[in-house]
Amino acid sequence: MTTEKLKDQMKQAMGRLGASVTVITSYDGSQKYAMTATAVTSLSLDPPALLICVNRNNGLHYALSDGAGFCVNILYKDQQDISDTCAWKEKGEARFNHGNWQSSESDIPYLADAQASIFCDLDDSHVYGSHSIFIGKVNKVITREDIAPLMFVGGDYFSPPKTS
Repeated sequence: MTTEKLKDQMKQAMGRLGASVTVITSYDGSQKYAMTATAVTSLSLDPPALLICVNRNNGLHYALSDGAGFCVNILYKDQQDISDTCAWKEKGEARFNHGNWQSSESDIPYLADAQASIFCDLDDSHVYGSHSIFIGKVNKVITREDIAPLMFVGGDYFSPPKTS
């Protein structure tokens, strides 16, 4: 099997793995960054930590590689436009012209009306292929009361029905 065919098959398979949509944000002291991502997972509760994967060609990667902290904003069901804005519609700091963005004590941008905003100090990183894996030690969490996440599967957005 060719490498290109295997890449295509991997992409198709991963498209079947539904995931919450997040926007990862950071601030390096001079510039704000935002990137839509689904490659985010809880790593540990003791200590509380997250794992995120960022393409090495993304501007956010450079900020994180220099040790900047970050925030994982788990999007609410009505925030598809913010996801698209931070994925492809806008570049650079223009991404922050859409949405209810606030700044943390350390100037990291976060969405005030996200499902949750999880702030992390960079703890470790590992390069693997086209991406780097960044491990963040959680230092603050803000959550919204109602639970209605924006999800992504098979190339489409959806919000699961609320269960009682």
